[in-house]
This record gives sequence, structure tokens and C-alpha cells, in this order.
Amino acid sequence: MNAWDLEYSRGGIPSSYRQEPSGALTWALANWRTLTGRDRPVSALDVGCGTGRNACYLASLGIDVLAFDSSERAIELARERVCPARFLVHDLSDGIPALNAGFDLVADIFVYKHLVDAGLRAAYRNELARVLKPGGRLLVSLAEPEDGYYGACPEPQPGRRPRVVVDPAAGIASVLFSLAELEAEFAGRFELEMAWRKRKPGPMHGTTFMRRTLASIWIKSDFK
Repeated sequence: MNAWDLEYSRGGIPSSYRQEPSGALTWALANWRTLTGRDRPVSALDVGCGTGRNACYLASLGIDVLAFDSSERAIELARERVCPARFLVHDLSDGIPALNAGFDLVADIFVYKHLVDAGLRAAYRNELARVLKPGGRLLVSLAEPEDGYYGACPEPQPGRRPRVVVDPAAGIASVLFSLAELEAEFAGRFELEMAWRKRKPGPMHGTTFMRRTLASIWIKSDFK
């Protein structure tokens, strides 16, 4: 059992057990008309979908949803939901299992932060640009360096930027990006459309911390 399969069985990280959709996703959808001039996306991709809370919310709105995760346990739980989203077991290192320009919305909720290898992140950004439709939007949500839990996690390589930490309870690594570092990563492929922060108490592994999250919406740089 890999670290994520174990985490989805144990449920220490909130996304492992939460049923309600991400607040970043609901906000993006509530403002979709302002962003795009349309009521809602026609098609969406949920990357690293976990147990399907966001994919099923999107599908409940009549959106055609493809969702995938590398954890067999997560997809097993997702498929137990009464939900028309399509769920796949798929490793992101093998690219995105979709045709070119297939999605109005791609949701990356706490996935990009777990791609520690810079080369893998670069390949992923290329894939994101490939599968987004012209005028489509990319939603990225992640923990900030000041997050009360992740910000205190040990750093295998102190001084590395952006910071890499390891969750000692789950054994899973994360990259903690500032907004400026995230913009530098996405430069050339995507332009930042908007970003917002949330600061509120939240649980991690059974203890409450002051959580700090950053959500951002991006549009392809070549979109006219």
C-alpha cells in the first residue's frame, strides 16, 4: 500500500474524508459568468480527485467530468458515490489521459503542491495547457508557506526554494509556493487572472491548526 492509499484509508488529511466540495472550487463556479461570460463550464477535469468530492459536485451541476487519481483506494471510494463523473486510476507522471483542448475547467486542488520534482511540474504544466480549451480556466489551490501545519513540517533540504517539506504523519512531501514563486513557475504557459487567500482554523491529523491556503485562476498565455 503506497502512502496515499494508506492516507485515504486512515483519513488524517481533511481531503481524505471531507464530503463537501472545496471552497476554492465553489467560489470559482459562482463567479464563472464574471470570468468567462458563460453560466458554467461544459466540461471539467479533476486532477488528483481523491474520493471524488469535487468531481461529484461538478457533475451535480450538469458538467461532464473526468477525474483521476493515482491512489487505487481513493478511486475505489470515489466509485462508491452515486455520481455520473468518470473516475480513472492514473499516475500524473504518465501525463493527462485526455485529448487536446477537451476541458473548459481543470481543477487542481492540493495536487501541484505534491509534485516535488521540477521536471515533472514542467511536464504537467505543458499537459495542462494542452488539454484546456481556448478560454478555459485552470484552478489551482494549495497551502502557503505560512500554513500552520505544513509551514512547521521538517525540510529535507533546508534553504531550498521553493520550500519542500514532508508531512511526518503521512510521509508525503509538499512544495510550499508563495504567489510570486507560483507565477514564476507558470510564466510562459499561463497568466494569472486572479488569486485569493483564506486563513482559518482547520484540522490536520486530528489537531487544529491555523490554515493558510492560496487559490488562483489561470488562463493560457496564448489565448486571444
